[in-house]
Amino acid sequence: MPNIDRMLAAATDGSAMDVVIVSTSSERQAAYWQERLDATRGQVAGRDAMVIAVHEDWPGGAGNGLGTLYALQCAARIARERDSVDLLARLRAGASIALYHTAGKGTRMAPLPGAEANNKPGVKLPGALRIDGRTVPITILEAVIRQTAIYAPSRGGRVSVFWGDQIFVPSVDPSSTPGHHADILCSLGAMPDAPTWAVRGMDKYGLIAVDAQGDARQVEKIDHATASSLVADGRLAVDGGIGVSLGSFSMSAALTDALLTEFAAELAARSGKLDTDPHFWMPLTLDPQTYGQIMAGKGVTPQESAAHHARMQDFATRLLAAAPELRLFAAVDVGEEASWWDYGQLARYQQYNLRLLDDDDEAVAMRRFFGIDDRRAGSQVSSDVDIDDVSIVLGCSLRRGKVRRCVLVGVDTETIEATELLAIAVAAPKITAQNAVIYNAASTEPIRLKDREVRADAHLPPDDHVSLVTDLARHGGDDWHETLDGNPCSYDALHKRNQAVDPAAAEALAAKRRNG
Repeated sequence: MPNIDRMLAAATDGSAMDVVIVSTSSERQAAYWQERLDATRGQVAGRDAMVIAVHEDWPGGAGNGLGTLYALQCAARIARERDSVDLLARLRAGASIALYHTAGKGTRMAPLPGAEANNKPGVKLPGALRIDGRTVPITILEAVIRQTAIYAPSRGGRVSVFWGDQIFVPSVDPSSTPGHHADILCSLGAMPDAPTWAVRGMDKYGLIAVDAQGDARQVEKIDHATASSLVADGRLAVDGGIGVSLGSFSMSAALTDALLTEFAAELAARSGKLDTDPHFWMPLTLDPQTYGQIMAGKGVTPQESAAHHARMQDFATRLLAAAPELRLFAAVDVGEEASWWDYGQLARYQQYNLRLLDDDDEAVAMRRFFGIDDRRAGSQVSSDVDIDDVSIVLGCSLRRGKVRRCVLVGVDTETIEATELLAIAVAAPKITAQNAVIYNAASTEPIRLKDREVRADAHLPPDDHVSLVTDLARHGGDDWHETLDGNPCSYDALHKRNQAVDPAAAEALAAKRRNG
């Protein structure tokens, strides 16, 4: 597990990112993460890292393309005003900058983000940090920052952009010498046949195709027949491999400067919505016919796609003329055996947390990453509780009952009867559940969940709370405006109430209710 060990050491050995920028959905969230990440430097970000939290106040959302540029602009302003530092000058001088996108409602994870006052990246995982002498669970964002530090030594003078809800552990050495202005993380392999393509679900993801010279092209969500046709026509080369994109990318200082200049008008007006895959990488790397064909499937007119393609091709010509020492676009392989833990969907949140219980190499690596050496760490468990050998019980107080294949973090209960339960930050006199999730719940009444049921509590200062239940099979985006049976409101209604809530105050109220 050398890559895991590198991740764990980075915050203390000086190899982590020089600058950590977090892009959030609100001023309150930005303030929360500024304080939290400052407090955990040396555990998450590097001891000497500059931490800057910003919020995306872009009407209707900027998309992750313009959103990346806008977050950099906002961070540069804060660095200048707060620290008297020219952030872009530091980048040009060789600093490694990491930007983490966390904005969004988190519909796929609902109701968990609602239980964190809309602070989606604050959803907790089974790992521990120390803050002001207290042991607290690590959050998804903190786990991502810890994991992605492994790329810092290869990213001097580059901006690295990551998503705040997925952790990946490369199965290959992550060290590299960038030779392109942009590169994107992916899992490369030989061109598969149609059945393998379908089994891997490659038609559901953005794909990266690499030619024999190491130059890459981005295509988005195409079936095997279309990909094969593009290869046969010479419009796509896969001599260097093809694979699913992880979406995370890095940019040279020259490319960063050039994009900020190219889209200066949009950034000044906070107008438009552009994503990196369809609006940056695809028009930069595909021929106009292929680009137009793919964008037509998104409802974009031929005139619109042709105009944008021409704009980005002109941009590329000017960039390469001004900075010819690097080629345009490349892939960074994480290896076909890489681990990819996606916590951005409710069912996967349960799935990957319960993976900690298994005994294969990946599960061992997960426990190593989250620091779970002792499966009963910080817990007070009575002899009247029958717990199997695989369950993980961290920081819990259990008096009687039976626990089988469970992950319990910060659970306080008199009686528990549970199998395959994921429970984080829960207090109740009795808990009965099987194949279920309980999150951030405080109850004076027993909690009993049906198979595949989920309960999450939102705590609303000064002293209110809302309990929401759903099923692991349901998609929060589909249910966003619906009040499900047994719930007092919809996810959307709770999201609107949470907009006035300080995440730190909600967190304090939840702890008070669990301890009271």
